[in-house]
Amino acid sequence: MINSKSSTTEIEPGPQRFSPDHGTSEDVSMQHLVQLVKKRGWTVLIAGAIGLALAVAANFVMTRMYTAKAKIEVSGDISSEFRLEQITGVGGGDMDAQKIDTEIEKMRSRTLALDTIRSLHLDKDADFIKPKDRPWDLSNPGDRATLINVFLSDLKISRLLQTSLIEIYVTTKRRDLSALIANALVDKYIEYSFKQSYGSTQKISNWLNGQLDNLKSNLQSSQEHMVDLEKEVGIVGIGTQEQSVAVSHLSELNRVLVDAQADRMLKESAYRALLASTPGVVDALSPLDVTLQVSKENLAQLRSQYAAMTQTYGPAYQGVQALKGQIETLQTEINKSEAAQVARAQAALNAAQTNEGQLRATLSQEEQNAYKDSSKVIQFELAREQYQADRLLYDGIQERLQEAGILAGLHSTSVHVVEDADTPTFPSEPHILLNIAGGLGVGLFLGAVLALILEAMDTNLRTIEDVETSLNLPLLAVLPKVEGPEILASNFIKHAMSGESGSWSKIGEALRGMRTSILLSTAGAPPQVLMISSTRPAEGKTSIAILEAIIFALNGAKVLLIDADLRRPAVHLRVKGEYIDTSSSRNVGLSSVLSGKATLAEAVQVWPDLPNLHLLLAGPLPPLPSELLGSKQMENLIADLRSQYDFIFIDTPPVLTVTDASVLGRLVDAAVLIVRYGEARRQVISRSVELLQRSGTNLLGVALNMVDFGAPEYSEYYGRQYYNYYGPRESEGEKKATRE
Repeated sequence: MINSKSSTTEIEPGPQRFSPDHGTSEDVSMQHLVQLVKKRGWTVLIAGAIGLALAVAANFVMTRMYTAKAKIEVSGDISSEFRLEQITGVGGGDMDAQKIDTEIEKMRSRTLALDTIRSLHLDKDADFIKPKDRPWDLSNPGDRATLINVFLSDLKISRLLQTSLIEIYVTTKRRDLSALIANALVDKYIEYSFKQSYGSTQKISNWLNGQLDNLKSNLQSSQEHMVDLEKEVGIVGIGTQEQSVAVSHLSELNRVLVDAQADRMLKESAYRALLASTPGVVDALSPLDVTLQVSKENLAQLRSQYAAMTQTYGPAYQGVQALKGQIETLQTEINKSEAAQVARAQAALNAAQTNEGQLRATLSQEEQNAYKDSSKVIQFELAREQYQADRLLYDGIQERLQEAGILAGLHSTSVHVVEDADTPTFPSEPHILLNIAGGLGVGLFLGAVLALILEAMDTNLRTIEDVETSLNLPLLAVLPKVEGPEILASNFIKHAMSGESGSWSKIGEALRGMRTSILLSTAGAPPQVLMISSTRPAEGKTSIAILEAIIFALNGAKVLLIDADLRRPAVHLRVKGEYIDTSSSRNVGLSSVLSGKATLAEAVQVWPDLPNLHLLLAGPLPPLPSELLGSKQMENLIADLRSQYDFIFIDTPPVLTVTDASVLGRLVDAAVLIVRYGEARRQVISRSVELLQRSGTNLLGVALNMVDFGAPEYSEYYGRQYYNYYGPRESEGEKKATRE
């Protein structure tokens, strides 16, 4: 169709009054998806290209980071064969997941981090931490916390699957520094583990050594007392037959007291070990509790599952939260069981102390009785028995103390270095391929989202389905965009009458299709008086009105074209130079006839090349166009014209601009609304349709103007060969010459 503001004219193919079978909903959805890809594909591709470019740029800009890896093996207490009290059923050497997790947390401790920083002087290394105005000071709590946080952020420690191997990863800006920190941390951890376990066991040994000193003092006293009695009484010739019963009784009491004293000391050492030792020693020194061991194994399994699920799903995942609740519940039960173990050990110690005290009191009483009633010989026998008992207790405790001293340094967890951290060859960051794939993927995703947003915000009516679904009106014609010279009325008539093939044929076929839609729009007789209007200016309604009138006239009908736009008339501008007296359009026209200043015969002009096409131009512009068009004179004029012409086309102002079209709508048989492709917003068109229907206008449908048939919305209807089909055709001789 023709645009009044441009030399480019646009028209479209014929009427689409039928309801085609669009297939199943899946086919329609696929078609819409294909259309969306064709229409918005460049948006997605450009966004993907931008994402790819940003990823490549990021790979160049990002700082190169190097990761060194060390690997160690952690096993159980190598002194598992020794306990202050042998506990059958308690294994040693193997470590469960709980203990390995504990060792990992030790390696992540701020204490080890600080020791490593100090040993390597990392506070002075610019590749470890960026220098500031003043040197970093480890004695300053703020600086110390910052350095430790940087160290821990560069550190990653994990367990290798279901093994006792631990992998230590350190990432820094310098490759040799990463390896240096990883190896230093392993050394510090081994040293820390040994010192911690040695100190715990040494506390027990020191306490037993103090007890041994007391026993030694008692042994010396009993020995001196026995020697004094031996000198006083004399060993030779001493008879003891008559005193055998009393001595035997006192000897038995003494042996029982020795056993009770040893039992009390062992229980006291075990109780102190439970309070002061590391968790591994506590497990071994605690009484065997099958339920507690099973609970600890279950806790270790749950913690392993929790660590794996947290790494996979994150801490906020519902399953991870549920598993965390189970771990907390089970840990509470284990804490209660361990507290009960300590309480049982204390109760056993109290019972042993009470038993020892009672036996000691009984023995003291029996000895007093013996001293009163017996001779010096009995006193000597009692002193000898006391000495032997003290000697037996002293030797037994000394043997245990020697064993404890030997194994005190072996209570540490065994750590073996499997792999020293080697200097990395290639940087671990940035991940070039991953960044490129991620940038491309994110770009494409954002591009797709942007395309969907643009599509959702696009309220233009572009397709047949859009018009018919949104407006509940048929699409009468789809008029293609064509060049201005091809749409001039004189050229159009010339080509149409000559029958030549060319690009003008696209216009002719579209207008003929529109003519067919109009003729078949009503039952019985077709509409005689037809109003052509648009939603807004510059949509090509005037050009369509002129050419459609020509199409009807070429078919042999007597046609009258009325320019009823009494505000900004345009018909005389379109036909200027077509042998029409457009100079008189300002003096004589529709307004002259309605005001009685001229007769109809004086105002109507005949098209020279098409005698059955007449024109009634606008005439002088009246002060009140709406009142003039809605007057009785206009109604009578149209009634008179019905008997003189087969079809009457009326070109009106846009619907939304003024009310002229609504006023004329009740006087015509039907109306066609012209909508420009690409600028036809749903709300605007709906408002125009509503105004026309409220005025009583019989709106036949919509004609979509200036359509690009190469657009995705129409390529499936008309195909890419549409233009070639109506292009100039070669003769057989030309085709043969071309082939040759």
